[in-house]
Amino acid sequence: MKNNLVKIVCMGDSLTEGYCIEQGSCWPALLDSNYGFIFINSGICGDTTSGMLARFSEMVIAHKPDYVIIMGGTNDISFNISDNQIISNIKSMTRLARHHNIQSVIGIPPAFFLPDHEEDPSFFIGLREMKQRLVSFDKNLRHFIETDNQPAIDFTIDMTREMYLADGLHPNEKGHDLMAKNALFHLNELLELD
Repeated sequence: MKNNLVKIVCMGDSLTEGYCIEQGSCWPALLDSNYGFIFINSGICGDTTSGMLARFSEMVIAHKPDYVIIMGGTNDISFNISDNQIISNIKSMTRLARHHNIQSVIGIPPAFFLPDHEEDPSFFIGLREMKQRLVSFDKNLRHFIETDNQPAIDFTIDMTREMYLADGLHPNEKGHDLMAKNALFHLNELLELD
């Protein structure tokens, strides 16, 4: 059932903000405009989980939401930050949320498809190593979700290469449309959407 009082903050990086796609086409905006809930996009391109944790009070708690969807880690990995540190930052955000009576939901980032070119100078590690690290992070994040009993949204479901920009990392409009559908599928039971 739709309830305009339910407020959800989407905390993340470019995968949430909507890198290089038309305004209003990112998955939080699609959910906000189509399902009668208030979705606030607190994604910032290039942010790490440390940055997300640092701005959590200002960009999540200050909105007094009912839920926060936390999705990060991809940029951390490009800086070669360990999975343990990334997950520690995510765990800290869930604890801050809990302290303020906000239900956290962990977003599992969509897969990375290696682009045609071999390297990207914006990354601190090679693309193949980044691909391997992201696979490892996915496994470790899922383990944290299970052991910490966290609700989650799996943004990897049915994502294919044609749903990405040329870099293989950022979803295009079609990819964000599927991400919105994946989010709605996982939130359905939690929020009792029809």
